Amino acid sequence: MQQKDDIDNLIECWKKATGNGLIQDEGRMAEFWNKRSGNYANNIEKDNRKKRTDEILEFLEEAGFNPEGSRVLDIGCGPGTLTLPLSKLGAEVTALDISSGMLDRLKDSVKKESLPVDIIECSWWTADIDDLGFRNEYDLVIASMTPGVKDIESFDKMMACSKNLCYYSNFLRREEDRAYRDIRSSILGEKSENNMNGIIYPFMYLYLSGYKPSLRVNHSEWKEELNWKETAEQAIGFIGRGLDFDEETKQKIMDYYQNASPDGIYRSESDVYTGMMVWEVNGK
Repeated sequence: MQQKDDIDNLIECWKKATGNGLIQDEGRMAEFWNKRSGNYANNIEKDNRKKRTDEILEFLEEAGFNPEGSRVLDIGCGPGTLTLPLSKLGAEVTALDISSGMLDRLKDSVKKESLPVDIIECSWWTADIDDLGFRNEYDLVIASMTPGVKDIESFDKMMACSKNLCYYSNFLRREEDRAYRDIRSSILGEKSENNMNGIIYPFMYLYLSGYKPSLRVNHSEWKEELNWKETAEQAIGFIGRGLDFDEETKQKIMDYYQNASPDGIYRSESDVYTGMMVWEVNGK
């Protein structure tokens, strides 16, 4: 059957693409996001982040989602970018993340605002949805820009938890910050990886499987001012994708960021296209 062949070929391609630019070890993934949790949480209330959150909520409303009284699972919730506003709108949210640092910041916000959020620390890659009691339990399952949903297995597991809607977003294209490009080419001798097309495979999988996802494509320019040392350490963790650089290579990366930050602040810029989609799990 042609449909099965198409889906099988897509899944094979997806598996070969998985891991390009992604940390594969769960411990290293948790460590990476723990280090980023402080800056990430502080950016929640910034105008551009708040604007994007409002756009997502509007998109969900257009898809027919009503937060009041709904059960929501937020996979890779971070410090609560979507968990917090959905909870304030009346949803019963289960927030899951691999990073204790991210969840500590979410817990602070939940306690401060007395919100009924169920917080779970675990990896979605190895989570057992039956042991957790997640299967077919949620009105909406969210995976927003998270490496937690990285392949066909984690994507199918996400869908299995919903009895109505799913929301997924990821990169369509991201031109890396100049530091990453320079480090890959001059220090590591690699080609720069400009395309992070994480939305393509899930969208094609849904389409070939007979679903009808609503899709939006967004463009933005990400600009951040960061402590150079913390940024260098994060780059070592991310560019290395869980591999151990030798001390000489680490020092070269540290020196690069220090030289690029004469006042101690590194100014990061990225040109980013992202896609977000909503679909009904029973909507074939």
